[in-house]
Amino acid sequence: MIARYHVQMTTEALQAHFDPAGLQRIIRANLAQDRVINQFTPAIHFDSNAFAEGEALIRAERALAVRQMQAGRRPEALAAFGRLLHTRQDFYAHSNWVALWVAQQGGLANCQPEAVPICLDPRREPALRSGRGSVLWFLACRMPLLGRWALANAPADTHEAMNLDHPGRGPLFPLALAAATRHTTQEFGLLLAEIGPAGGPALAQAFLGRGPGL
Repeated sequence: MIARYHVQMTTEALQAHFDPAGLQRIIRANLAQDRVINQFTPAIHFDSNAFAEGEALIRAERALAVRQMQAGRRPEALAAFGRLLHTRQDFYAHSNWVALWVAQQGGLANCQPEAVPICLDPRREPALRSGRGSVLWFLACRMPLLGRWALANAPADTHEAMNLDHPGRGPLFPLALAAATRHTTQEFGLLLAEIGPAGGPALAQAFLGRGPGL
């Protein structure tokens, strides 16, 4: 999704839990995942059907966040959390998860954003697909004059054709946004559940910015 929606989702899910400075560090790390150099690493964005790789990346960043907190490096732990949230949020915008669910419900008329389920393991969904990355179409869709034509004619299996990155992508966008926001909340719970056993309640509180400085 484009930056403003990553900010919106992360803020909505986490602002009640973190101190303002901590939340901003999470958001900055989240947004940094959309640097140009990262656009061609499918796992970061769940592109090109990189579902196993994306899940592995999320697990690795979660484990890194725990280790950083154990080492007394809260800023680095928050950054790892922000990075994994970007990947998790992008899943709903870059895959056909929402479209598959809408079809199962019999169409959009039967669907509400609050009812969209989150995907607990994309590796177990055989019909799941995500848009393949293409340098050619990525560049073409962002060129002056050519961009509008390219967006309308990108192959159906490309990221440019499949993404739900902003409201202009159609009526499925609010469903993707809602599911991604709920999964952001779940990721928060999962990480907190790992930090607690790793260092006790005091470490968990420090991660939230409520405990004594590390």
